[in-house]
Amino acid sequence: MGYLFGPVLSRRLGLSMGVDLLKHKTCNLDCIYCELGRTRCLTRYRDRFVPPQKVLQEIKARRSEPFDYLTFAGSGEPTLSLDLGKIVAEAREIVEAPVAVITNSTLLTSPAVRREVAAADVVLPSLDAASVESFRAINRPASDLKIDKIIQGLKDFRKEFSGEIWLEVMLVKGINDRDAELIARAAESTEPDRIQLNTVVRTPAEPVEPLSEEEMKKMLEIFPGAELIPDWDWSVPPATRDKLLNLLSFETCTLEEICGRLDLAGSDAIKYCKIMERDGLISRRLCGGKLCFQVAVKPYYNQKKI
Repeated sequence: MGYLFGPVLSRRLGLSMGVDLLKHKTCNLDCIYCELGRTRCLTRYRDRFVPPQKVLQEIKARRSEPFDYLTFAGSGEPTLSLDLGKIVAEAREIVEAPVAVITNSTLLTSPAVRREVAAADVVLPSLDAASVESFRAINRPASDLKIDKIIQGLKDFRKEFSGEIWLEVMLVKGINDRDAELIARAAESTEPDRIQLNTVVRTPAEPVEPLSEEEMKKMLEIFPGAELIPDWDWSVPPATRDKLLNLLSFETCTLEEICGRLDLAGSDAIKYCKIMERDGLISRRLCGGKLCFQVAVKPYYNQKKI
């Protein structure tokens, strides 16, 4: 065991069970903003990194756990794995949840890779640049990767893939934000179902700066119809924290129940539970095959039932 991780709470994918087909930080990019740090193995060659049958055995062993998506992501670029297509296709036969692939888009230039990725239900590619200069500055690619070919690969993939495409654009202050209009035109030309704008909110590989919330909101004028997905305020409002602790002091609740009882959007409920679980205030357990949350330690102050 050890090829699956989570389930993790994800604001984009809800409860996500991750699948990692790589050795740590194997990628064909060395992005300056990567939360995993510098790329240890910078390569443009596909290879077999893990035993596919063991991965599938682990998926079978954990298929009864609750998750919204089985997500191929992990510690590098999943399309570098020669086994991606086989495992994605077989995983769809094993699990009931939809299958997602998170990719940096670079290998979608290959018809073979596009066919493999198209076995998923949802694909989350990224596009951080539309010029050679920005591509080199923000993504620091392996040799022979060309941004114009990558953009064309995204266009070709859209023609061949009938599932959902959620395109992420990571904006870094002073690096690619000045090319926002060029990136927006390129992103729109690939015809994704969603364009999701992000900026640096987790510890990056290099000391780069995020765009402010106000600057990101202005980006919506350049990317009309896009979504903002970063968490600038990684905290729980005190009133919401108290209400959630109060609720979970009396009963265990699923995320859906927490949303209904506290009138929260799903993404906010995921965020708050993730923070409070990290801080040791609440914990998770399985209840009748569903993920439920409960208080980890009874609050030290008196609570009133909601």
